[in-house]
Amino acid sequence: MWFKEPKYAWFIVSFLWLFGFLGSIGRIIVQYYQGPITQELDISRGFLGYAWSASILIGSFCAPFGGWLTDKYGYKMTMIMGSVLGVISAAVILVFQHPAGYFIGFGILGGLAGIGASTSYVIVTEWFQHHRAKALMIISSAGSIGLAALTPVFVRNESWLTWMTAYKISIAVGICFIMLTSFIVKNGGTPSKKTVEDSLLKEENLNQTKPRQGLKLINAIKAFPSYLRNPVLVVVIFALFTCGFSMGTVEMHLMAIQQTAHVSHTMFIASLSILGILELVGGFVFAVLLDKMPRAIALGCLYLIRTVAFSILFASLYLSPVLFTLIFGATYLGAIPGGILLAGESIKTKSIGLQTGILLFFHQLGGVAAAITGGLNYDLFHNYQALIAINIALSLVSGIGYIVVHKYAAVVRNRNMHA
Repeated sequence: MWFKEPKYAWFIVSFLWLFGFLGSIGRIIVQYYQGPITQELDISRGFLGYAWSASILIGSFCAPFGGWLTDKYGYKMTMIMGSVLGVISAAVILVFQHPAGYFIGFGILGGLAGIGASTSYVIVTEWFQHHRAKALMIISSAGSIGLAALTPVFVRNESWLTWMTAYKISIAVGICFIMLTSFIVKNGGTPSKKTVEDSLLKEENLNQTKPRQGLKLINAIKAFPSYLRNPVLVVVIFALFTCGFSMGTVEMHLMAIQQTAHVSHTMFIASLSILGILELVGGFVFAVLLDKMPRAIALGCLYLIRTVAFSILFASLYLSPVLFTLIFGATYLGAIPGGILLAGESIKTKSIGLQTGILLFFHQLGGVAAAITGGLNYDLFHNYQALIAINIALSLVSGIGYIVVHKYAAVVRNRNMHA
C-alpha cells in the first residue's frame, strides 16, 4: 500500500505518465510544425484546420464507443486498439506525403485513435479510492511536462528534427507502448476481488471491483438522456464543451493569435514552454483543491480564472499573449478530470467508461466548434477577437454554473436533513 492505494495503482499511473510524456511529441508537431507541413505538402493553414476539426469530430464520436468497449472488454484491449490506430495514422502521413494522405492519416485515422480517450479515467476510478483527482492530474501532467521539456529540444535541432522525423519517433513510441501494454497491464479490465482485498486489507467498499456487465451500446446511450434531469450533469456537460472550446482555441489558434499580435518567434516558443510548466503547477494545485474542497467550487474558480485570462488576451496588449499563457496555463488540466469526477459522484452507473466517453464527446465538440469559429473569424475580420469573446462568455457562464450547482446541492442537503 502506498498512500492508502494499491502499489499497482501507482505503477500503472507511472506507466501512463511516461508514455503520455513521450506522446506530447504529437502535440508539438501540431503546434510547431504547421509552417513546414503546409509548405512541403503544398496545403494551406485552412486545410490543416479542417483536418484538425475532422480528427476532433471523429474522436468525439469514438469516445463513447471506446468507453463502451472499455466497459465490455476492459481497458487493456481498448488502449491497444487506440495505440494501433495512432501508429497507423502516423505511418499513413509519412508514406503518403500528399494532402489526401495527410487528411486520411491525421484527420480520419487520428480521430479513430480517440477510442482510448476514456481508459485513464476508468483505470483511476477502479484502482483509486482516496487520491483520484491527484492520480488523474499526474497522468494529465505528462503532456504538459513533455511540451515544456521537449519543445526546446525540437526547436534547437530543427535542422534534422523535422516534422517527418518527429512522426517517426512517435511511431516508435506507439509501438513500444503497444508491446509493453500487452505484458504490463493486467487482463480483464478490472482488478480481481482477491487482488484488491489483499491490497486494501480492511477496505469495505469493494463493490466496484466486481466485473462489470457490459450494457448494450444502444440501450446505454438511450438511457443517458434521462440523466439530464440532474442539474449537476447539465452544468458539467456545458462546462466540458466550454473547456473543449478553450483548448481548441489554444491548440489550434494561439500561434495565429500571437502572430496577429506580432509576437516574436522567440516569445512564442517561450510561451509554449511556460504553458507546459504552468499546466503542471496549476494542475497539481487544482488536484489538491478537487480532493480537499467541494469540487463544484474548485471548478467554478477555475473557469472564472479562465475568464480573466481570455479577457487579458482580448485586450490585445503587447504582453497579452504571455500573460494569457501564465494565467490560462494554471487552469489547463483541472477542468476535465474535475468535471468527470463530479459527474460520476452525482450519477451512479455501472457503465463508467461509457459515461466518461459521452462526457468527453461534448468536450471534443467544443474543440471542433473552436477550430471552425476561429477560421471563420479570421476570414471575415482578419483577427480572432470574436473567438476570444466567445471564450470569455462561455467561461463566465460555466464558472457561475458550478457555483450555483454547489449552492443548489447545499440547499437540497439541508432540506433532507430537516425532513
